[in-house]
Amino acid sequence: MEVIFTDRFLDRVEECTDYIALDHVPTAVKWARGIFEQCQKLSDQPESGRIVPEFRRTEIREVIHGNYRLVYELKTNQIDMLTIWHTRSRISGPGDPHQDG
Repeated sequence: MEVIFTDRFLDRVEECTDYIALDHVPTAVKWARGIFEQCQKLSDQPESGRIVPEFRRTEIREVIHGNYRLVYELKTNQIDMLTIWHTRSRISGPGDPHQDG
């Protein structure tokens, strides 16, 4: 299954990487690489992420990477990586998973 990175997801990767780089650039680079490696693993196991509890929709799922939630939408032939939330962020739901919390 193909993994598609939305503009919002890529923007959030960049924002988070820039923030981590303020403390330590090599850690930021390693973190960003890990994000994309974890996303690619979803192509073989698309249902491995849990259903996002705030939305309770089976097609909106997430995997955890460090302190971040990688939110994706499972479609018939592809996986859309939607956004990244910090695990401490409060997400109000039910709502639109296509909006950052």
